[in-house]
Amino acid sequence: VPEIAAKSERLFDAAGAQWERENEQDIKDQVDFADAVPTYYGVLEGVRRPRIGCRILVTRHLSKVLPGLLNDLNTWVDETRVKSVRLLFSLLLCSEWQSTQHLEKILYALYKCSMEPALSVQADRCTQTLAQFVEPKIWKDYVLSALAGASSGEVKSRVGVSPVLCTSCLRALSSLITGSRRDPLLEITDDLVTTLCKPEVNESAHKPLYAELRGVLQSLLIVLGSSIEPFSCRVLFLLLRLCSVYQRSGENPAEIEGMIGQLASLQGISVEELYERHAASLVELLSGQHKDWTRHSPDQNLFGELLLRSGPTCGEIMPSVFQIFRDCTTTEKDPELRMTMFTLLGRLLRDTPQDTNASKQLSLFSVPMITEIITPNLEWRAGRTAGTVRCAAVSALWALLKSNLLTREGLKQVQEKLVAQLVSNLDDDDCATRLVCCNCFNFVLQTGGQECFSPDDLHKVYIELLKRLDDSSDELRVAVTATLKTFFSLLPSDYNRELYKAHLQALYRGLLIHLDDPNQAIQEAVYGVLVEGGRIWPAYLCEHVESVKHKHRSSLYCDKLLAVFRDC
Repeated sequence: VPEIAAKSERLFDAAGAQWERENEQDIKDQVDFADAVPTYYGVLEGVRRPRIGCRILVTRHLSKVLPGLLNDLNTWVDETRVKSVRLLFSLLLCSEWQSTQHLEKILYALYKCSMEPALSVQADRCTQTLAQFVEPKIWKDYVLSALAGASSGEVKSRVGVSPVLCTSCLRALSSLITGSRRDPLLEITDDLVTTLCKPEVNESAHKPLYAELRGVLQSLLIVLGSSIEPFSCRVLFLLLRLCSVYQRSGENPAEIEGMIGQLASLQGISVEELYERHAASLVELLSGQHKDWTRHSPDQNLFGELLLRSGPTCGEIMPSVFQIFRDCTTTEKDPELRMTMFTLLGRLLRDTPQDTNASKQLSLFSVPMITEIITPNLEWRAGRTAGTVRCAAVSALWALLKSNLLTREGLKQVQEKLVAQLVSNLDDDDCATRLVCCNCFNFVLQTGGQECFSPDDLHKVYIELLKRLDDSSDELRVAVTATLKTFFSLLPSDYNRELYKAHLQALYRGLLIHLDDPNQAIQEAVYGVLVEGGRIWPAYLCEHVESVKHKHRSSLYCDKLLAVFRDC
């Protein structure tokens, strides 16, 4: 009730004034040499500093009042808890720095209050009040030990590694930072961010924890300003952790991205320069434990965020990145982890801009990427899970080839094993795997050209390509015709037709069957292949066309072929 509150404040002020008159000689020095009014009283609207008599009265009786008050904060009656936390604010306001001796008990009570909606606002005001009067180096040990789950003293038995407790500690920490001054806070910031980077603090399935961690980081950015530069790497690490959590849960990380931009601007650099400055250190933080990653490891999500957001700057860290990819995609690893890593590798290869340092470094690692990461996972293994891994691996290969990172010289080093794996996977049970393999094979043929593929090399693969013309997927059949077109274009002008007559016969006969396909798109595609292949031996093709023309439902495409090659 406002009237009662105003009357109580007048009576309390009168009691303080009376005590001052009765003890004028005892407090003369304190009155004559009074401390400056703390800056806190200019922050909260409607809050003024109690007179010295009131402050001394509260300080002398605080140890008697506080235990009962803290006990009332645990009662089951909501109204009692609300009144108690408001009274605690008034007591802290009066006791000022004298509350230090009761700090641990007060903080533990505020941890519990901060997570209750009815008490959280008042609890935050209490915590900010504490920060105004208690130096960060004093409250640091209590808060950080609670975060680490190892508090000492009276509350030791009540504090453990609990996500809920950790969440409430982070909320209290955010308010403590908000209420602190920059220079004293700088003295403990190193210990603070080191603790926040510990797995037990920033890795949790308890989602509210991440909202409070974001609040702590936002408070640090606001209070420290440009002084945050020495701790920039670890703060970026935590922000990327939050980004990975948001992405995994399907939430929009725009707010975290804004904080990353704020971190960069406080140092007078761009976001790209921020990543360039810290990418190596961040990968080093991750690389120590990457061999133990599983599909549930939060660090592998953070690794993905770092790579995708660092963009062109990731070229500097490519040796470490390659090592992590290699170790996390071995066949002994969790299949779901391997699929995640291949998906990440594919996105990295597709999104890296051309003609940048990152693309140049990726090009240097393209050969070991194929031999040590991709082809081992293309080998056939039984089961649907293994098939999904093969699809992910060949998709990463397709991204690598489409990015033009594999040179002709590099292809020569991997040609034999890569072509064998691609041909083998053309018969995979998964249609998507077959389709991507066909596209990869076509691209490999185009990249290698006649320099890499002799007629004998080409003769080894066309049988599998002709088989795919009978595939259940029309999309794949069209892709096969494009590959066969490339196949014919690689046959040299001095191709020995008489020696290789049997191969041409198999190719022409196989293609002419599908020239009468019910799907007109397939007919058009096969016609284009035969036009390309007919240049090798036009008369021989016309001979085969004449022999099958009467069997086709429509002679349209046969007539068109004859018209093209009759005069050749």
